[in-house]
Amino acid sequence: MVERLRDENTFNCKGGIRTLSRLEQMYDIRATNNPSNWLGPIWGCVNYFIFEGLIKYGFEDDAREIAEKTIRLFGRDLEVSGALHEYYNPDTCEPIITKGFQNWNFLVLNMIAWIEDRPFINLA
Repeated sequence: MVERLRDENTFNCKGGIRTLSRLEQMYDIRATNNPSNWLGPIWGCVNYFIFEGLIKYGFEDDAREIAEKTIRLFGRDLEVSGALHEYYNPDTCEPIITKGFQNWNFLVLNMIAWIEDRPFINLA
């Protein structure tokens, strides 16, 4: 499974992990919000859940890579738009929809704490 997460032809991308492999027939990153699109875009919560799982099973280098990508993704969005978004284009890291979305995007603070070797809340 970790090999698939590392593969840029399937899940791995510039901003973290796609919610669906780009090789899947249903792969689609268009903006939808009812329901929200889980067919390929980057979601902060997905990056976070995978990050936690990788730490739990000893893949700390992979966890660090996802954390760093997520931090850059959100940091760039804050710099450019002044806000976070619900989900992002996996190829360009551009926000797709819902400017001002916060909710589970704040899990990135746990990633930052982990990288800085500070205490963080382990949800796994």
